[in-house]
Amino acid sequence: MEIIDSILKNQAAFLFILIRVAAFLFAFPLVGGPGVPNIVKVMIVLSLAFVLFQTVPIQVQPKLTLVTLTIGMLGEVLIGLVMSLGVRMIFGAVEVGATIIGIQMGFGAAMLFDPVSNQQVSLIARFEGLIALLIFLSVNGHFILIRAMIQSFTLVQTIGFYPSAPLIGLLMQLAAKMFLLGVKISIPVILSLLMANLTIGIFGRVIPQLNVLLFSFPITIMLGLIVLGISLPYFVALLRQEITGMGPVFNNLLLGMKG
Repeated sequence: MEIIDSILKNQAAFLFILIRVAAFLFAFPLVGGPGVPNIVKVMIVLSLAFVLFQTVPIQVQPKLTLVTLTIGMLGEVLIGLVMSLGVRMIFGAVEVGATIIGIQMGFGAAMLFDPVSNQQVSLIARFEGLIALLIFLSVNGHFILIRAMIQSFTLVQTIGFYPSAPLIGLLMQLAAKMFLLGVKISIPVILSLLMANLTIGIFGRVIPQLNVLLFSFPITIMLGLIVLGISLPYFVALLRQEITGMGPVFNNLLLGMKG
């Protein structure tokens, strides 16, 4: 086949594409989790690498030494991992916000095994994580990722990774933004439970015979679930805004990696 012959003639170019795509997708929560079979991951990576090999312009030195090839492969892995941080920031923020909500509602000790992240997560974090994945797919976030991957080969050529100071600063900004977004997600429930606990505390002072600890648990859980359901449109709108705005984030990351 023509594509096979082309790959055999440009093995280094296809290898660099394959490594960058694999590093990016294996760090992506939707594909890289242990809940997805390895054969499915390999097929997705190979399919996308075949498409990109025929689409993006790749310039590779005609003669690569072992040192140059190793440095290039390591750079491709780092490029894929850095790009995946732009997506993981959103899902990490959802997990942070949902964990705060769960603790405030009294679900701090109730944990579930999440097959996507391969770790124990709270009930609310699992629930909002699934909603975040559905929102991501509904707004065509996967197309944004493919577009960013195509753009990455234009902005950052093979053996062109450079860990610049602006890149480090941008990664720190993304980490700070993750916690800020998590607080924004949890703020409706936090405020409502704060007012509820304040009211319960006042009742506890007025009526000393009232068992505040026993009385507060069902109220905080019920109120938290009600506010969580009411605030779902706010949660969806906030995530839609963040997911559709991933394009400039990827562009800034790629410019920061450009030597």
